[in-house]
Amino acid sequence: MVEEKAASTPDAQSTEEKKQQPPVSPPRAAPPAPTVAPQVPRPPAAAPPPRPSSPAPPSKPAAPKNEGRRTFAKALVAIGAVLSLVPFVPWGTFLSSSVSSTGAYKRQKVVIDDDPKYGPAAGQTVNVNDLTTFPPDSHWVVTYPSSGSLTLDSQNPDTFVKFELIRLPAGSQFGGDSKDAAAFVAFSKVCVHLWCSPNYNPATSHEQYECPCHGSIYEIPDGLAKAGPASEQPPPTNAIPMLTLTADADGTLNIEPPLWDVNHNGVLGYGRYASSYASYIKPAASGGSS
Repeated sequence: MVEEKAASTPDAQSTEEKKQQPPVSPPRAAPPAPTVAPQVPRPPAAAPPPRPSSPAPPSKPAAPKNEGRRTFAKALVAIGAVLSLVPFVPWGTFLSSSVSSTGAYKRQKVVIDDDPKYGPAAGQTVNVNDLTTFPPDSHWVVTYPSSGSLTLDSQNPDTFVKFELIRLPAGSQFGGDSKDAAAFVAFSKVCVHLWCSPNYNPATSHEQYECPCHGSIYEIPDGLAKAGPASEQPPPTNAIPMLTLTADADGTLNIEPPLWDVNHNGVLGYGRYASSYASYIKPAASGGSS
């Protein structure tokens, strides 16, 4: 008994307690401090948005057609005023875009443009004795000077070579039923105001040559402007240019070579000094121009 108690000494108890205590984990070594700071990957920089291109400056608006034409017409009037100081020069050649300088102004038979609207008169040579094909108070378009081809003449859009042939109303006032050249007048198709194209109005008691653009009205048979802007223009810019007509013995109507100046047949698109239409009718024997 004494030996067993002696065996239970403090050293034995200490050894037993140590066996019963859980083992102690060795301390962990701290991770070595990094010598370089870690590089955090960055997303690629986004490209800057493209800058909108500067809009092209707006183009300058074109001048209105009417304004451009009006300006050009004013310039033409100024030129015409200078040209009128030299009265016997054929300025019609200068003004017409279709007239050549090869002496095209010759005596020419009057042939109606070949347009279906002229009925039986289309493409025909005018005879003053034919009151059926060419009745009084009627009108047609003719081309002067001719190209030599009826087809080309009829299709030519240049109003500077176009003339309105009018057989005057019948009766003592106008004599359109007479069988001679005096039954006809031929007015330029270019208004002396702003170059629009007038037309004959055969309405009873209203027979006149009228411009549809601005209302200029020319009286028949003399072609003097009596209303509208053309009538407010000073001479010689207030009368429509005319052709000189003759009739052969067989009744064929002819155009005599004109003198394109303000004292005679006029300046196309500009005017003439007004005179009686009788100045533009010549007997066949004369074969001359006004």
